[in-house]
Amino acid sequence: MDYSLYLGQLKYLIPEAIVLVFALAAMIVHLFAKINGRRAAGILSIIGLVAAGISLIYSPLAAGEIYSETLSVDQFALYFKIIFLISGILAILLSFKFFDVEKSEPGEAYYLILLSIVGMMFAVSSVDFISFYVSFELFAILSYILAGIFKKDKRSAEAGVKYFILGTLSSALMVLGMAILVGVSGSTTYTEIAAMLADGNSKIELTGMLLLFSGLFFKLALAPFHMWTPDVYEGAPTPLVVFLSTAPKAAVFAVIIRMIYVMFGGFEMQWQIIFQVIAVITMFWGNIAALTQKNIKRMMAYSSIAHAGYIMMGLAAFGTKGNMAMMFYLFVYLFMNAAAFGLILLVQKNNGFGEYIDDMRGFARKSPLMAGGIIVLLLSLTGIPPTAGFMGKYFLFTAVVEKGMYVLAVIGALNSVISLFYYFQIGRAMFMEEAGVVEIIKDKSYYARSVITVSVIVILVIGILPGTLTKFASLSSLIK
Repeated sequence: MDYSLYLGQLKYLIPEAIVLVFALAAMIVHLFAKINGRRAAGILSIIGLVAAGISLIYSPLAAGEIYSETLSVDQFALYFKIIFLISGILAILLSFKFFDVEKSEPGEAYYLILLSIVGMMFAVSSVDFISFYVSFELFAILSYILAGIFKKDKRSAEAGVKYFILGTLSSALMVLGMAILVGVSGSTTYTEIAAMLADGNSKIELTGMLLLFSGLFFKLALAPFHMWTPDVYEGAPTPLVVFLSTAPKAAVFAVIIRMIYVMFGGFEMQWQIIFQVIAVITMFWGNIAALTQKNIKRMMAYSSIAHAGYIMMGLAAFGTKGNMAMMFYLFVYLFMNAAAFGLILLVQKNNGFGEYIDDMRGFARKSPLMAGGIIVLLLSLTGIPPTAGFMGKYFLFTAVVEKGMYVLAVIGALNSVISLFYYFQIGRAMFMEEAGVVEIIKDKSYYARSVITVSVIVILVIGILPGTLTKFASLSSLIK
């Protein structure tokens, strides 16, 4: 068999190859370096992610599908690969601070993040069920391990076990859906399946699509598939939650967008109704549950559920503007989320971190600049100008209104108002209440402060000047 064609197509996978090589290098350094091997593995991982990001600029895009029509290396996939790389860098930087305080540094976390990113990069390029499922399980299984990386910590171990059990069940649903679609079409390739599903009338085909989406909805923490989220976010190490709550979600949204565009166009009436219902339930469930939370990590878990509901509005309004709005929002949510969890790393309590709203009392008096940055973050999460979060919601609501979904737009706006009440519990504690017994960590390494500062700057710049990101998201959309 002549493999020359496949060898020639390796040029399209240079970023993935770089991440994989640096993951292996970080593993070797962690296992065999006698001095500071764990921290060296983390530094090496960041270098690898930066190198992969640079290679994305120069790597060519494939004109069509490669490797026997299983992968599509296009502008759409490139956009999401950038999100994965940035998410990995931010998570590793925050991990340095977290592990310094915890006095325990599981070096394997660094290269597991890189290997997980490799899976995501292939998943967003996949146009075949086999390549998609292998890629999906690669980052899904590694996500379970990362959640329970502190094996001796009860909360972390519980988070990993819960995530694994429920994730396995969701994968079973997804595989069953794929099996039905493959059985009906006789092929695993998206385009060939699409040809058999063109009429969109068969109940068995609809069942396959629903089962497939149900498995994917779990990874997005959409109601009623969200039950794992609060416990996993609370129990997993804070920096790894930054990664788990952004990169995998972006990957799954990308997968769904591609599947809708390529395969499920004939089911537009059905999935449009499903997405609207899921969006409404998810927004209300996430925001109302967050109102009662005193633990910031659990609050942000429910917040992430609500934000997934906002993005589902873009899926319901699938099209040129809906796609751009989703891609825009996923990018800015990455920085909003990183800054929110970075706040926790600035407050020390009992040789650990203050994870409760009461632990933030008086924070503004001790660190006014960081407190000001957090207020910008809260404004962005709520959707108040002049922040990137406001622009993201504006684009989502505009796309929904142009599709005639006025009720959905009103519900989205109502939920943004609800979110104001719990986000600014944090602001009230920081600025309006007396300082508690906790102390602000002297962040001599500046890892957490740097991540928060960069995130706030990005949020403000994109909020005031959204044109560049808007144009990039539009060019990267599957629908031009």
